[in-house]
Amino acid sequence: MTKFRDFKSAREFVQNLGLKNDNDWREYCKSGTRPNDIPASPNTTYKNKGYLNLGDWLGTGNIKLGDIVYSPFKEA
Repeated sequence: MTKFRDFKSAREFVQNLGLKNDNDWREYCKSGTRPNDIPASPNTTYKNKGYLNLGDWLGTGNIKLGDIVYSPFKEA
């Protein structure tokens, strides 16, 4: 079994790659250049260990449409 970097170190490494979205991440994972200690599925590996979403992982801040929490109409 592969031993992965701790979450903060792995996220910092990935954010320095400058990837912008899930397509970039998938292509990077397929490229053969991803180190063995960086997981291809960070959502599984770092579940309950700091992983929030792909936007946080990549450093873009983007949130998947299905994960956006909207304020009630009257509050907005």
